[in-house]
Amino acid sequence: MTGTSDRLAPDLAAGIRPWQRLLASLVCAACMVLGSPDVSWWWLGLVGWVPWLYAIEGLGPKKAFWYGWLTGTITVFWGFIWLTELLDKFAGFGLPMRLFIHLLFAAFQGLQWAVPAAAIVWLRRRTGRDVLLLAPLCWVAGEALLPHVFPSYLALMWAYEPRWLQLAEIGGVTTVGLAQLAINAGLYVLLRDYIARGMVSRAAAATFAGFLIGTPLYGTIRMAQVDAVIADSPKVKIGVVQGNFGIYEWSRNKYKYGILERMQAESGRLEAEGAQLLLWGETGYPFSYTLPRKGGHDLPVGHPKRVRRTFTAPLIFGIVTEDKAVSPYAWNTAMVLERDQSLGDTYDKVFPLYFGEYVPLVDPEWYRKMVPAASYINPGEKPGVLRADDMRFGPLICYEDILPRFARETAAGGIHAFVNLTNDSWFGKSKEQSQHLGLAVLRTIENRRALVRSVNAGPSVYVDPNGRVIHQTEVTDPDNAEAPLAATGFVAEVPLIDLDYLTPYTRTGELFNGLVVLLLIGIGIRGPRRFR
Repeated sequence: MTGTSDRLAPDLAAGIRPWQRLLASLVCAACMVLGSPDVSWWWLGLVGWVPWLYAIEGLGPKKAFWYGWLTGTITVFWGFIWLTELLDKFAGFGLPMRLFIHLLFAAFQGLQWAVPAAAIVWLRRRTGRDVLLLAPLCWVAGEALLPHVFPSYLALMWAYEPRWLQLAEIGGVTTVGLAQLAINAGLYVLLRDYIARGMVSRAAAATFAGFLIGTPLYGTIRMAQVDAVIADSPKVKIGVVQGNFGIYEWSRNKYKYGILERMQAESGRLEAEGAQLLLWGETGYPFSYTLPRKGGHDLPVGHPKRVRRTFTAPLIFGIVTEDKAVSPYAWNTAMVLERDQSLGDTYDKVFPLYFGEYVPLVDPEWYRKMVPAASYINPGEKPGVLRADDMRFGPLICYEDILPRFARETAAGGIHAFVNLTNDSWFGKSKEQSQHLGLAVLRTIENRRALVRSVNAGPSVYVDPNGRVIHQTEVTDPDNAEAPLAATGFVAEVPLIDLDYLTPYTRTGELFNGLVVLLLIGIGIRGPRRFR
Protein backbone atom coordinates (compact mmCIF):
# COMPACT_ATOMS: atom_id res chain seq x y z
CA MET A 1 0.00 0.00 0.00
CA THR A 2 1.33 3.44 -0.89
CA GLY A 3 0.69 6.83 0.64
CA THR A 4 -2.05 9.12 -0.61
CA SER A 5 0.39 11.65 -2.10
CA ASP A 6 2.11 8.93 -4.09
CA ARG A 7 -1.20 7.84 -5.63
CA LEU A 8 -1.71 11.42 -6.78
CA ALA A 9 1.54 11.55 -8.75
CA PRO A 10 0.48 9.38 -11.73
CA ASP A 11 -2.84 11.23 -11.98
CA LEU A 12 -1.13 14.59 -12.12
CA ALA A 13 1.82 13.50 -14.24
CA ALA A 14 -0.43 12.01 -16.93
CA GLY A 15 -1.86 15.45 -17.64
CA ILE A 16 1.46 17.32 -17.89
CA ARG A 17 2.54 17.94 -21.49
CA PRO A 18 6.20 18.29 -22.53
CA TRP A 19 5.71 21.97 -23.39
CA GLN A 20 4.36 22.55 -19.89
CA ARG A 21 7.43 20.91 -18.38
CA LEU A 22 9.64 23.01 -20.62
CA LEU A 23 7.83 26.19 -19.62
CA ALA A 24 8.11 25.26 -15.95
CA SER A 25 11.86 24.78 -16.37
CA LEU A 26 12.16 28.24 -17.94
CA VAL A 27 10.08 29.83 -15.18
CA CYS A 28 12.27 28.24 -12.51
CA ALA A 29 15.42 29.51 -14.24
CA ALA A 30 13.93 33.01 -14.43
CA CYS A 31 13.12 32.92 -10.71
CA MET A 32 16.69 31.93 -9.88
CA VAL A 33 18.19 34.74 -11.94
CA LEU A 34 15.76 37.43 -10.81
CA GLY A 35 16.21 36.37 -7.21
CA SER A 36 20.00 36.84 -7.31
CA PRO A 37 21.51 39.93 -5.66
CA ASP A 38 21.76 42.18 -8.74
CA VAL A 39 17.93 42.17 -9.01
CA SER A 40 17.25 40.99 -5.45
CA TRP A 41 13.69 39.72 -5.78
CA TRP A 42 14.62 37.52 -2.83
CA TRP A 43 11.06 36.39 -2.19
CA LEU A 44 11.26 34.29 -5.35
CA GLY A 45 13.33 31.91 -3.23
CA LEU A 46 10.06 31.03 -1.47
CA VAL A 47 8.27 29.93 -4.65
CA GLY A 48 10.85 29.60 -7.44
CA TRP A 49 11.42 25.85 -7.07
CA VAL A 50 7.74 24.93 -7.35
CA PRO A 51 7.94 24.97 -11.20
CA TRP A 52 11.09 22.78 -11.09
CA LEU A 53 9.31 20.15 -9.00
CA TYR A 54 6.33 20.35 -11.38
CA ALA A 55 8.61 19.86 -14.38
CA ILE A 56 9.98 16.54 -13.05
CA GLU A 57 6.70 15.23 -11.59
CA GLY A 58 6.08 11.61 -12.56
CA LEU A 59 9.14 11.25 -14.81
CA GLY A 60 11.83 8.62 -14.79
CA PRO A 61 15.35 9.52 -13.68
CA LYS A 62 16.70 10.09 -17.21
CA LYS A 63 13.99 12.49 -18.28
CA ALA A 64 14.07 14.26 -14.92
CA PHE A 65 17.83 14.66 -15.32
CA TRP A 66 17.39 16.42 -18.66
CA TYR A 67 14.70 18.80 -17.45
CA GLY A 68 16.81 19.57 -14.40
CA TRP A 69 19.88 20.05 -16.57
CA LEU A 70 17.96 22.41 -18.87
CA THR A 71 16.86 24.49 -15.87
CA GLY A 72 20.37 24.72 -14.50
CA THR A 73 22.06 25.44 -17.82
CA ILE A 74 19.69 28.31 -18.61
CA THR A 75 20.05 29.69 -15.07
CA VAL A 76 23.84 29.71 -15.17
CA PHE A 77 24.18 30.91 -18.77
CA TRP A 78 21.84 33.83 -18.10
CA GLY A 79 22.86 34.59 -14.54
CA PHE A 80 26.64 34.26 -15.07
CA ILE A 81 26.86 35.98 -18.44
CA TRP A 82 29.61 38.19 -16.98
CA LEU A 83 31.95 35.23 -17.52
CA THR A 84 32.28 36.32 -21.15
CA GLU A 85 33.86 39.59 -19.99
CA LEU A 86 36.38 37.61 -17.95
CA LEU A 87 37.30 35.48 -20.98
CA ASP A 88 37.89 38.63 -22.99
CA LYS A 89 40.23 40.31 -20.50
CA PHE A 90 41.89 37.19 -19.10
CA ALA A 91 42.32 35.16 -22.29
CA GLY A 92 41.62 37.53 -25.18
CA PHE A 93 39.03 35.22 -26.81
CA GLY A 94 36.64 36.53 -29.47
CA LEU A 95 32.88 36.62 -28.87
CA PRO A 96 32.02 33.25 -30.50
CA MET A 97 34.67 31.45 -28.48
CA ARG A 98 33.61 33.25 -25.29
CA LEU A 99 29.98 32.24 -25.78
CA PHE A 100 30.95 28.65 -26.54
CA ILE A 101 33.12 28.35 -23.44
CA HIS A 102 30.42 30.00 -21.35
CA LEU A 103 27.88 27.48 -22.65
CA LEU A 104 30.18 24.61 -21.65
CA PHE A 105 30.58 26.17 -18.22
CA ALA A 106 26.80 26.59 -17.87
CA ALA A 107 26.22 22.98 -18.94
CA PHE A 108 28.70 21.76 -16.33
CA GLN A 109 27.24 23.89 -13.56
CA GLY A 110 23.78 22.77 -14.68
CA LEU A 111 24.55 19.37 -13.16
CA GLN A 112 23.73 20.95 -9.81
CA TRP A 113 20.10 20.98 -10.93
CA ALA A 114 20.16 17.81 -13.04
CA VAL A 115 21.62 15.31 -10.57
CA PRO A 116 19.27 16.19 -7.66
CA ALA A 117 16.29 16.02 -10.05
CA ALA A 118 17.24 12.51 -11.13
CA ALA A 119 17.95 11.47 -7.54
CA ILE A 120 14.56 12.74 -6.33
CA VAL A 121 12.52 10.75 -8.85
CA TRP A 122 14.71 7.64 -8.53
CA LEU A 123 14.37 7.60 -4.75
CA ARG A 124 10.69 8.36 -5.02
CA ARG A 125 10.12 5.37 -7.26
CA ARG A 126 12.29 3.12 -5.12
CA THR A 127 10.99 4.13 -1.70
CA GLY A 128 7.52 5.60 -2.25
CA ARG A 129 8.52 8.72 -0.30
CA ASP A 130 7.36 12.08 -1.53
CA VAL A 131 9.28 15.16 -2.68
CA LEU A 132 8.41 16.78 0.64
CA LEU A 133 11.24 14.79 2.21
CA LEU A 134 13.41 13.96 -0.79
CA ALA A 135 13.74 17.36 -2.49
CA PRO A 136 15.45 19.20 0.39
CA LEU A 137 17.77 16.28 1.14
CA CYS A 138 18.75 15.67 -2.49
CA TRP A 139 19.43 19.35 -3.06
CA VAL A 140 21.71 19.59 -0.01
CA ALA A 141 23.56 16.46 -1.10
CA GLY A 142 24.03 17.95 -4.58
CA GLU A 143 25.40 21.25 -3.24
CA ALA A 144 27.71 19.35 -0.91
CA LEU A 145 29.09 16.74 -3.30
CA LEU A 146 28.99 18.11 -6.84
CA PRO A 147 32.08 20.04 -7.99
CA HIS A 148 31.89 23.83 -8.37
CA VAL A 149 33.92 26.10 -10.63
CA PHE A 150 32.04 29.19 -9.44
CA PRO A 151 29.77 28.19 -6.54
CA SER A 152 26.10 28.87 -7.18
CA TYR A 153 24.56 28.00 -3.84
CA LEU A 154 20.84 28.52 -3.54
CA ALA A 155 21.38 30.74 -0.48
CA LEU A 156 22.59 33.46 -2.86
CA MET A 157 18.95 34.46 -3.36
CA TRP A 158 18.71 35.56 0.28
CA ALA A 159 22.14 37.19 0.44
CA TYR A 160 20.85 40.57 1.61
CA GLU A 161 18.10 39.22 3.88
CA PRO A 162 20.18 38.23 6.92
CA ARG A 163 17.26 36.97 9.04
CA TRP A 164 16.76 34.19 6.51
CA LEU A 165 20.45 33.22 6.52
CA GLN A 166 21.20 32.57 10.18
CA LEU A 167 20.77 28.80 9.83
CA ALA A 168 24.15 28.83 8.06
CA GLU A 169 25.91 28.80 11.45
CA ILE A 170 24.57 25.27 12.03
CA GLY A 171 25.78 23.40 8.98
CA GLY A 172 27.01 25.98 6.52
CA VAL A 173 25.50 27.45 3.39
CA THR A 174 23.71 24.20 2.48
CA THR A 175 21.56 24.51 5.61
CA VAL A 176 19.95 27.57 4.05
CA GLY A 177 19.37 25.59 0.84
CA LEU A 178 17.58 22.91 2.84
CA ALA A 179 15.22 25.53 4.31
CA GLN A 180 14.49 26.98 0.86
CA LEU A 181 13.71 23.59 -0.67
CA ALA A 182 11.59 22.61 2.33
CA ILE A 183 9.46 25.74 1.89
CA ASN A 184 9.12 25.16 -1.85
CA ALA A 185 8.46 21.44 -1.53
CA GLY A 186 5.81 22.10 1.12
CA LEU A 187 4.09 24.64 -1.11
CA TYR A 188 4.32 22.37 -4.15
CA VAL A 189 2.77 19.37 -2.38
CA LEU A 190 0.00 21.56 -0.96
CA LEU A 191 -0.87 22.84 -4.45
CA ARG A 192 -0.45 19.47 -6.14
CA ASP A 193 -2.65 17.54 -3.75
CA TYR A 194 -5.32 20.20 -3.61
CA ILE A 195 -5.53 20.64 -7.39
CA ALA A 196 -5.47 16.89 -8.10
CA ARG A 197 -7.88 15.68 -5.39
CA GLY A 198 -9.06 18.64 -3.37
CA MET A 199 -6.96 17.40 -0.44
CA VAL A 200 -4.84 19.39 2.00
CA SER A 201 -1.66 17.59 3.06
CA ARG A 202 -1.14 18.24 6.75
CA ALA A 203 2.53 17.23 6.50
CA ALA A 204 3.07 19.65 3.64
CA ALA A 205 1.24 22.45 5.45
CA ALA A 206 3.32 21.87 8.59
CA THR A 207 6.57 21.80 6.62
CA PHE A 208 5.71 24.92 4.64
CA ALA A 209 4.51 26.93 7.63
CA GLY A 210 7.21 25.63 9.95
CA PHE A 211 10.13 26.65 7.76
CA LEU A 212 8.42 29.83 6.50
CA ILE A 213 7.92 31.08 10.05
CA GLY A 214 10.70 29.26 11.86
CA THR A 215 13.59 30.30 9.60
CA PRO A 216 13.27 34.09 10.07
CA LEU A 217 12.21 33.62 13.70
CA TYR A 218 15.38 31.70 14.43
CA GLY A 219 17.27 34.41 12.56
CA THR A 220 15.75 37.21 14.60
CA ILE A 221 16.59 35.50 17.90
CA ARG A 222 20.15 34.62 16.90
CA MET A 223 20.88 38.07 15.49
CA ALA A 224 19.91 39.64 18.81
CA GLN A 225 22.19 37.22 20.67
CA VAL A 226 25.10 37.83 18.30
CA ASP A 227 24.56 41.58 18.55
CA ALA A 228 25.20 41.21 22.28
CA VAL A 229 28.47 39.40 21.52
CA ILE A 230 29.44 42.18 19.09
CA ALA A 231 28.68 44.85 21.68
CA ASP A 232 30.88 43.12 24.29
CA SER A 233 33.82 42.57 21.91
CA PRO A 234 36.79 44.93 21.61
CA LYS A 235 36.80 46.95 18.40
CA VAL A 236 39.35 48.10 15.85
CA LYS A 237 38.83 50.84 13.29
CA ILE A 238 39.87 49.55 9.87
CA GLY A 239 40.34 51.92 6.94
CA VAL A 240 39.35 50.20 3.69
CA VAL A 241 40.96 51.70 0.59
CA GLN A 242 39.39 51.20 -2.84
CA GLY A 243 41.93 52.16 -5.48
CA ASN A 244 39.47 52.44 -8.40
CA PHE A 245 42.01 51.23 -10.94
CA GLY A 246 41.38 48.72 -13.70
CA ILE A 247 43.24 45.97 -15.50
CA TYR A 248 44.59 48.10 -18.31
CA GLU A 249 45.82 50.87 -16.02
CA TRP A 250 47.49 48.44 -13.63
CA SER A 251 49.25 46.60 -16.45
CA ARG A 252 51.00 49.74 -17.77
CA ASN A 253 54.09 50.70 -15.81
CA LYS A 254 53.77 54.44 -16.41
CA TYR A 255 50.40 54.51 -14.61
CA LYS A 256 51.47 52.46 -11.59
CA TYR A 257 53.01 55.40 -9.78
CA GLY A 258 49.71 57.24 -9.98
CA ILE A 259 47.87 54.22 -8.57
CA LEU A 260 50.28 54.04 -5.63
CA GLU A 261 50.00 57.76 -4.92
CA ARG A 262 46.20 57.58 -4.86
CA MET A 263 46.25 54.58 -2.53
CA GLN A 264 48.62 56.39 -0.18
CA ALA A 265 46.64 59.61 -0.19
CA GLU A 266 43.38 57.82 0.64
CA SER A 267 45.15 55.85 3.37
CA GLY A 268 46.32 59.09 4.95
CA ARG A 269 42.81 60.50 4.80
CA LEU A 270 41.30 57.42 6.46
CA GLU A 271 43.97 57.40 9.16
CA ALA A 272 43.07 61.01 9.91
CA GLU A 273 39.47 59.81 10.37
CA GLY A 274 40.61 57.35 13.02
CA ALA A 275 41.69 54.22 11.13
CA GLN A 276 44.02 52.07 13.26
CA LEU A 277 44.67 49.52 10.51
CA LEU A 278 44.52 49.89 6.73
CA LEU A 279 43.47 47.40 4.05
CA TRP A 280 44.30 47.53 0.33
CA GLY A 281 42.93 45.19 -2.31
CA GLU A 282 44.39 42.34 -4.34
CA THR A 283 47.61 43.57 -6.04
CA GLY A 284 46.77 46.94 -4.45
CA TYR A 285 50.51 47.60 -4.34
CA PRO A 286 51.05 47.76 -8.10
CA PHE A 287 54.79 47.04 -8.41
CA SER A 288 55.16 43.28 -8.73
CA TYR A 289 58.27 41.51 -7.42
CA THR A 290 59.54 44.68 -5.70
CA LEU A 291 59.37 43.49 -2.09
CA PRO A 292 60.81 40.27 -0.61
CA ARG A 293 58.41 37.39 -0.05
CA LYS A 294 59.53 36.82 3.52
CA GLY A 295 60.94 39.32 6.00
CA GLY A 296 62.66 42.55 5.07
CA HIS A 297 61.45 46.13 5.24
CA ASP A 298 59.67 48.78 3.24
CA LEU A 299 61.73 50.65 0.67
CA PRO A 300 63.71 53.68 1.90
CA VAL A 301 62.16 57.09 2.43
CA GLY A 302 62.17 58.96 -0.86
CA HIS A 303 62.07 55.83 -3.00
CA PRO A 304 59.28 56.26 -5.62
CA LYS A 305 57.99 52.73 -4.96
CA ARG A 306 57.94 53.00 -1.17
CA VAL A 307 54.71 51.57 0.26
CA ARG A 308 54.25 53.84 3.27
CA ARG A 309 53.78 57.51 2.56
CA THR A 310 51.28 59.91 4.22
CA PHE A 311 50.19 57.28 6.78
CA THR A 312 51.69 55.44 9.76
CA ALA A 313 49.13 52.71 10.62
CA PRO A 314 49.81 49.01 9.94
CA LEU A 315 48.74 47.92 6.47
CA ILE A 316 47.49 44.66 4.94
CA PHE A 317 47.96 44.80 1.19
CA GLY A 318 48.08 42.66 -1.92
CA ILE A 319 51.20 42.21 -4.05
CA VAL A 320 52.57 39.81 -6.66
CA THR A 321 55.75 38.19 -5.27
CA GLU A 322 58.40 35.87 -6.64
CA ASP A 323 61.35 33.73 -5.59
CA LYS A 324 63.26 32.46 -8.60
CA ALA A 325 65.22 30.05 -6.42
CA VAL A 326 61.98 28.24 -5.63
CA SER A 327 59.83 28.61 -8.76
CA PRO A 328 59.86 30.42 -12.11
CA TYR A 329 56.29 31.50 -11.40
CA ALA A 330 54.88 34.13 -9.06
CA TRP A 331 52.54 34.09 -6.07
CA ASN A 332 49.46 36.22 -5.42
CA THR A 333 50.28 37.40 -1.91
CA ALA A 334 48.75 39.30 0.99
CA MET A 335 51.34 40.95 3.22
CA VAL A 336 51.50 42.97 6.44
CA LEU A 337 53.50 46.19 6.71
CA GLU A 338 54.12 46.81 10.40
CA ARG A 339 54.33 50.18 12.14
CA ASP A 340 58.12 49.88 12.33
CA GLN A 341 58.44 49.53 8.51
CA SER A 342 59.13 45.78 8.73
CA LEU A 343 57.29 43.32 6.53
CA GLY A 344 55.41 40.86 8.71
CA ASP A 345 53.16 37.88 7.98
CA THR A 346 52.43 36.82 4.42
CA TYR A 347 49.75 34.65 2.85
CA ASP A 348 49.71 33.19 -0.66
CA LYS A 349 46.41 32.70 -2.48
CA VAL A 350 45.61 28.99 -2.29
CA PHE A 351 42.95 28.93 -5.04
CA PRO A 352 44.12 30.85 -8.12
CA LEU A 353 41.43 31.43 -10.72
CA TYR A 354 41.19 28.43 -13.03
CA PHE A 355 42.35 29.07 -16.60
CA GLY A 356 43.21 32.69 -15.80
CA GLU A 357 45.79 32.41 -13.01
CA TYR A 358 46.18 28.66 -12.95
CA VAL A 359 45.62 25.68 -15.23
CA PRO A 360 45.32 22.17 -13.80
CA LEU A 361 46.81 18.99 -15.25
CA VAL A 362 48.72 20.51 -18.20
CA ASP A 363 52.14 22.14 -18.54
CA PRO A 364 51.72 25.85 -17.73
CA GLU A 365 54.25 26.96 -20.35
CA TRP A 366 52.32 25.14 -23.08
CA TYR A 367 49.08 26.71 -21.87
CA ARG A 368 50.58 30.21 -21.84
CA LYS A 369 51.77 29.73 -25.40
CA MET A 370 48.30 28.63 -26.45
CA VAL A 371 46.59 31.48 -24.51
CA PRO A 372 49.09 34.38 -24.40
CA ALA A 373 46.78 36.64 -22.38
CA ALA A 374 46.61 34.13 -19.52
CA SER A 375 49.02 34.01 -16.60
CA TYR A 376 50.15 31.35 -14.14
CA ILE A 377 50.27 31.81 -10.37
CA ASN A 378 51.68 29.31 -7.91
CA PRO A 379 48.94 28.16 -5.51
CA GLY A 380 49.62 28.69 -1.82
CA GLU A 381 49.93 25.74 0.52
CA LYS A 382 47.27 26.28 3.19
CA PRO A 383 44.99 28.77 4.97
CA GLY A 384 46.83 31.48 6.86
CA VAL A 385 46.66 34.12 9.55
CA LEU A 386 47.90 37.71 9.24
CA ARG A 387 48.88 39.29 12.55
CA ALA A 388 48.89 43.04 13.08
CA ASP A 389 49.15 44.77 16.48
CA ASP A 390 48.28 41.52 18.32
CA MET A 391 45.16 41.05 16.18
CA ARG A 392 44.65 37.95 14.04
CA PHE A 393 42.98 38.25 10.63
CA GLY A 394 41.94 35.46 8.29
CA PRO A 395 43.08 36.35 4.74
CA LEU A 396 40.95 35.41 1.74
CA ILE A 397 42.12 36.56 -1.68
CA CYS A 398 39.59 37.14 -4.46
CA TYR A 399 37.00 34.39 -4.77
CA GLU A 400 38.30 32.45 -1.78
CA ASP A 401 35.63 34.32 0.15
CA ILE A 402 32.93 32.33 -1.66
CA LEU A 403 34.47 28.96 -0.75
CA PRO A 404 32.76 27.95 2.53
CA ARG A 405 35.02 25.03 3.40
CA PHE A 406 38.21 26.99 2.86
CA ALA A 407 36.90 29.99 4.84
CA ARG A 408 35.91 27.64 7.64
CA GLU A 409 39.45 26.21 7.75
CA THR A 410 40.74 29.77 7.95
CA ALA A 411 38.38 30.62 10.80
CA ALA A 412 39.27 27.43 12.66
CA GLY A 413 42.90 28.59 12.66
CA GLY A 414 42.02 31.22 15.26
CA ILE A 415 41.09 34.66 13.88
CA HIS A 416 39.30 37.76 15.08
CA ALA A 417 37.89 38.70 11.65
CA PHE A 418 38.20 37.98 7.93
CA VAL A 419 39.96 40.29 5.48
CA ASN A 420 39.35 39.86 1.77
CA LEU A 421 41.53 41.38 -0.94
CA THR A 422 39.81 41.24 -4.33
CA ASN A 423 40.23 42.43 -7.90
CA ASP A 424 36.93 42.15 -9.77
CA SER A 425 37.95 44.56 -12.53
CA TRP A 426 38.21 41.59 -14.89
CA PHE A 427 34.43 41.54 -15.12
CA GLY A 428 33.81 45.19 -16.01
CA LYS A 429 30.76 46.61 -14.28
CA SER A 430 28.44 43.62 -14.32
CA LYS A 431 26.33 41.18 -12.31
CA GLU A 432 29.49 39.52 -11.03
CA GLN A 433 30.26 42.09 -8.35
CA SER A 434 26.89 41.79 -6.61
CA GLN A 435 26.87 37.99 -6.90
CA HIS A 436 30.41 37.73 -5.54
CA LEU A 437 29.51 39.90 -2.56
CA GLY A 438 26.26 38.02 -2.02
CA LEU A 439 28.05 34.70 -1.74
CA ALA A 440 30.76 36.17 0.51
CA VAL A 441 28.20 37.41 3.06
CA LEU A 442 27.54 33.81 4.14
CA ARG A 443 31.07 33.42 5.52
CA THR A 444 30.34 35.90 8.31
CA ILE A 445 27.31 33.97 9.57
CA GLU A 446 28.85 30.53 9.16
CA ASN A 447 31.79 31.49 11.38
CA ARG A 448 30.49 34.61 13.24
CA ARG A 449 33.43 36.68 12.11
CA ALA A 450 33.22 40.09 10.48
CA LEU A 451 34.36 40.40 6.87
CA VAL A 452 36.22 43.46 5.61
CA ARG A 453 36.69 43.52 1.82
CA SER A 454 38.88 45.85 -0.22
CA VAL A 455 37.93 45.46 -3.88
CA ASN A 456 40.01 47.40 -6.39
CA ALA A 457 37.00 48.79 -8.28
CA GLY A 458 34.27 47.95 -5.77
CA PRO A 459 32.18 47.17 -4.03
CA SER A 460 34.39 47.36 -0.96
CA VAL A 461 32.39 46.46 2.13
CA TYR A 462 32.24 45.77 5.83
CA VAL A 463 29.89 42.90 6.73
CA ASP A 464 29.25 42.31 10.42
CA PRO A 465 29.07 38.84 12.08
CA ASN A 466 25.31 38.77 11.50
CA GLY A 467 25.71 39.09 7.72
CA ARG A 468 24.60 42.73 7.55
CA VAL A 469 26.36 44.92 5.01
CA ILE A 470 27.21 47.98 7.11
CA HIS A 471 29.46 49.88 4.68
CA GLN A 472 29.46 49.53 0.90
CA THR A 473 31.15 51.58 -1.82
CA GLU A 474 30.06 52.05 -5.40
CA VAL A 475 31.26 49.79 -8.21
CA THR A 476 33.38 51.67 -10.77
CA ASP A 477 34.60 50.78 -14.26
CA PRO A 478 38.07 52.36 -14.48
CA ASP A 479 38.98 50.70 -17.78
CA ASN A 480 36.21 52.65 -19.50
CA ALA A 481 36.78 55.94 -17.64
CA GLU A 482 38.09 58.97 -19.53
CA ALA A 483 40.63 59.77 -16.80
CA PRO A 484 42.09 58.00 -13.72
CA LEU A 485 39.59 57.79 -10.88
CA ALA A 486 40.34 58.96 -7.36
CA ALA A 487 40.63 56.32 -4.67
CA THR A 488 37.75 56.07 -2.22
CA GLY A 489 37.22 54.30 1.09
CA PHE A 490 35.65 54.20 4.53
CA VAL A 491 36.48 53.50 8.17
CA ALA A 492 34.65 50.57 9.79
CA GLU A 493 34.52 49.77 13.49
CA VAL A 494 35.08 46.01 13.43
CA PRO A 495 34.48 43.68 16.41
CA LEU A 496 37.32 41.36 17.35
CA ILE A 497 35.37 38.23 18.22
CA ASP A 498 36.89 36.04 20.93
CA LEU A 499 39.10 33.35 19.40
CA ASP A 500 37.29 30.68 21.43
CA TYR A 501 33.84 31.67 20.13
CA LEU A 502 33.14 29.04 17.47
CA THR A 503 29.91 28.19 15.69
CA PRO A 504 28.66 24.62 15.21
CA TYR A 505 29.73 24.84 11.56
CA THR A 506 33.24 26.06 12.42
CA ARG A 507 33.56 23.22 14.93
CA THR A 508 32.03 20.39 12.90
CA GLY A 509 32.58 21.38 9.28
CA GLU A 510 30.88 18.98 6.88
CA LEU A 511 29.07 16.98 9.57
CA PHE A 512 25.65 18.33 8.54
CA ASN A 513 26.24 17.50 4.88
CA GLY A 514 27.58 14.09 5.79
CA LEU A 515 24.50 13.29 7.87
CA VAL A 516 22.22 14.30 4.99
CA VAL A 517 24.11 12.09 2.55
CA LEU A 518 24.03 9.16 4.98
CA LEU A 519 20.29 9.67 5.50
CA LEU A 520 19.68 9.54 1.75
CA ILE A 521 21.79 6.40 1.44
CA GLY A 522 19.84 4.83 4.29
CA ILE A 523 16.52 5.72 2.67
CA GLY A 524 17.68 4.23 -0.62
CA ILE A 525 18.98 1.03 0.96
CA ARG A 526 15.86 0.51 3.04
CA GLY A 527 13.78 0.53 -0.11
CA PRO A 528 9.98 0.74 -0.33
CA ARG A 529 8.20 2.48 2.48
CA ARG A 530 5.73 0.27 4.33
CA PHE A 531 2.44 1.56 5.68
CA ARG A 532 0.26 -0.02 8.36
